[in-house]
Amino acid sequence: MRTIVSTGRGGTGKTTFIALLTKYWIKKKSLLLVDIDPDENLAEMVGIDLQKEGIKTISDILFDIQKGKVGEELKSLPRPVQIEYMFHLCLYEGDGFDLFSLGAKWTEGCYCQPNNILKSIIPKLSKNYDYTLIDSPAGLEHLNRKVMSEIDNIVAIVDPSKKSFHNVRRSLGVAREIGIKFKDFYIVSNYKFSDSLEESIKKLGLKYIGK
Repeated sequence: MRTIVSTGRGGTGKTTFIALLTKYWIKKKSLLLVDIDPDENLAEMVGIDLQKEGIKTISDILFDIQKGKVGEELKSLPRPVQIEYMFHLCLYEGDGFDLFSLGAKWTEGCYCQPNNILKSIIPKLSKNYDYTLIDSPAGLEHLNRKVMSEIDNIVAIVDPSKKSFHNVRRSLGVAREIGIKFKDFYIVSNYKFSDSLEESIKKLGLKYIGK
């Protein structure tokens, strides 16, 4: 069991990176794909129309529970039990990989509750797969909320901008500050960089694994 999380600024190619890993390992390893970006682009990028497949998101079932749109047999049960019972509605089980998404939140307030659900579900479900590949939203919020407390590999996708390099430093700092346990923090550039930029990446003191 190995967990890989993509991180970085918006538009750098985090989703593309996870999709490429999926393409590389499909048929070779058992894969769980998790899209914790509310924009939920990962399914489309790996060729899945979740709506057509009748698959809900975590936010969808949470909304249904909050609005009482569940079976009568569930209404008297504690919310965590309802969520666990309904989770199968969120899991796409495909030929080569399974996938579920956080989705856009339909109620007011922060993402605390959906993120707490992810904290509970991902570690349990990951045990059934060789690799869990997590596509994260832009920025640092997913790290701050500590959706995953233990990660094998964090992969930061960077572009040539100073903001992208700053994001890498902050991501590493936040991960350490809040106690996320990780084995490796890798850097991947999203296209061919100049030799000087590649040297700048290497000076970050992290493992640069290419472009």
